[in-house]
Amino acid sequence: MTPKLTPTFLDGRGGFVHIISLREESSMSDWRKNTRVFYGWWLVAALFAVLFNTGGTGFYVFPVFIAPLQEEFGWTMTQISISAAIWAIFFGFSSPVVGWLIARYGARKTMLTAAVLASLTNLGLAGLQNLWMLYGVNLIAGFVVAGTTLVPIQTLVTNWFNKYRGRAMALAMTGIGAGGFLLPPFNEFLIRLWGWRLTWAFTCIILWLVVIPLIAIFVRTRPSDVGLMSDGAVPGEEAGGETKAVMSGLPVKRAVSSLTFWMLLSVFFLQLVCMSAMNFHFVPFATQEARFSSQQAAFFYGLAIGFSIAGRLLFGWMADRWRPERLMAIAAVLLASGPIIIETLIVRAGIDNVNLLWFYAVPYGIGIGGQAIILPILVGRCFGELNFSKIQGLVMATFPLGITVGIPGAGRVFDITGSYELVFITSFVGLAVSALLVLFVRSERYRAEFVKDSS
Repeated sequence: MTPKLTPTFLDGRGGFVHIISLREESSMSDWRKNTRVFYGWWLVAALFAVLFNTGGTGFYVFPVFIAPLQEEFGWTMTQISISAAIWAIFFGFSSPVVGWLIARYGARKTMLTAAVLASLTNLGLAGLQNLWMLYGVNLIAGFVVAGTTLVPIQTLVTNWFNKYRGRAMALAMTGIGAGGFLLPPFNEFLIRLWGWRLTWAFTCIILWLVVIPLIAIFVRTRPSDVGLMSDGAVPGEEAGGETKAVMSGLPVKRAVSSLTFWMLLSVFFLQLVCMSAMNFHFVPFATQEARFSSQQAAFFYGLAIGFSIAGRLLFGWMADRWRPERLMAIAAVLLASGPIIIETLIVRAGIDNVNLLWFYAVPYGIGIGGQAIILPILVGRCFGELNFSKIQGLVMATFPLGITVGIPGAGRVFDITGSYELVFITSFVGLAVSALLVLFVRSERYRAEFVKDSS
């Protein structure tokens, strides 16, 4: 039964408090007596399915459409890369807005609005007629992906979990990895079967049949919306362990003025530049430069994303036990192994055995999963939960700059040199530097300050 909420009020720290009717509190209490499963885990399962579709499609599917678009319209790699940069710019700039919308209106309304708009953008992609239309649709798509993926899901998990935040974040965010693993080859198959226009139309149908209903039914912004607290504690009961009754955290202004915030932005920027170049251009590299088939390219592209599932689960489990800054450094090292393996074995050595791509896909994919899980956990541990959606939204604002440098830059390098060799070398260097830089972050530096403020 969905709790009926009265209007939202500001609390003394700028947070939001929802008042639940006594009748609905009693109903939730009855629900708890009949189940041993914390509602947050049902939410995590729903978020997995949402991210499978919105994240898998939004982040990983477009590269398999590049060849059909080039064949039909004759667009260059630079022109198509610019469309991805436009998407990235509006994704990044929308992230702080999404964080504010969640704080003001709640996660469910924000995500539902974005999901409906996503269905319209997919229809727009199905009806593409010219390059300017591609740019315009990707402009809107940047907002809708931001509104259904990282900031909302990371905020929900941060609100609902403390002691088990690492594993909850891993299980929810694994949806992106699963979507990235399965959806690119699946869409490549649909493109060969139906054509690229009908394939985009099919993604619109999935949004209405799966994503929108799941958001409407399961998403609740914070545990207090259903009479609970983080990790399953109930108001009035002992919250044992590390479960927290009150969300705490630094004010946004204080967080943004800290050295830690700017160090995290620098790490995220370097990783974005390198990962975006690698992810977006892997299929074109594999088919045009390495001369592998489109099916082989799509398989190993999806395989790398598939191994990110293992990375998310592994790093999520470790995040409840190890310092997040050290885990982020490990993830960066794994990411750096991807481009250097391709550069040494395929580009320099000239070995044309497609099975060598396994040595790229496994560590690089695990690194993708680790980076995706540890970043929001690191932000939450550094600055607290109270203003997480706003602070994480600001961190994600780095996205457009990183993608704009990474994707079009790599495309321009290929158009000029006819090779991706320089892209692989610079990606390795950038990821290695990010691994060193994150070791200077101290996640506990401001904890005493924001815990004191919340007491």
